[in-house]
Amino acid sequence: MAQETSQYPHCTSCNRPILPGDRATKFMCPNCHEVLIWRDSKCRKFSRKYKCSNCGFEGP
Repeated sequence: MAQETSQYPHCTSCNRPILPGDRATKFMCPNCHEVLIWRDSKCRKFSRKYKCSNCGFEGP
């Protein structure tokens, strides 16, 4: 049976679903504090950029 990924949050950088047990992090946008940013372990490790969908803030 395939796992339904739409119910899980997605990495803000690569849009990959964050599954239970993944080493991901979440935090509010450091600029506007209104959007929850999710980062998977690979995007954090390689410092891939993310962009806030509300204010456009970009971070590593």
